[in-house]
Amino acid sequence: MPTRKPPTTAAELIKRLNADPEWVKARQAKDAAIAVQTERLRREQEPLLRDLAAAGFPVRTVWDLVNARSPYTRALPILLNHLDKPYADRTLEGIARALAVKEARAIAWEAMLANLRSNDFKGDAASALVVAISAMARPEDLPRLIELIRDPSLGQKRIHLVRNLTRSRQKAARETLLHLRYDPDLEIEIAARLKRSAR
Repeated sequence: MPTRKPPTTAAELIKRLNADPEWVKARQAKDAAIAVQTERLRREQEPLLRDLAAAGFPVRTVWDLVNARSPYTRALPILLNHLDKPYADRTLEGIARALAVKEARAIAWEAMLANLRSNDFKGDAASALVVAISAMARPEDLPRLIELIRDPSLGQKRIHLVRNLTRSRQKAARETLLHLRYDPDLEIEIAARLKRSAR
């Protein structure tokens, strides 16, 4: 019986790739494009970053707030103000995700719903609005969440609301999940969440 060849380690794979001039050239081109995009977004965010720094939040990018462990309540009105500016989708996504905290509800809940309905936000920026809505939602918001999750025009963005409904103890939440369990945008997430909640 032939002996099995040991699997390739990550270090061996990297060494092999770095020995391939075509791969190295492609990797350098990709890295250069990422660097250009990163710098463009940093420059675009300068007005936002100045406003945040003036409020005591000196960050390199709005995404630093998304990953922050300390509260940034005083930054929330600034973020909401900049959500209406003509930024690139990636910047708008970062702003919306930075607003995805319970403390933002008092000032941002209705604005997030209005922005989602406006269809002015596309792709990941629109998904980030739903993430923020999900994070701000309270139990009494269930009818609004059901209305959103049942709206097929919102597509896969609705996946971010499944968790809210599985956590609810209200009968309408479970009925909605069962009704939508074969929705192609939601079926995998609903099945996983229902299975987890049944344990």
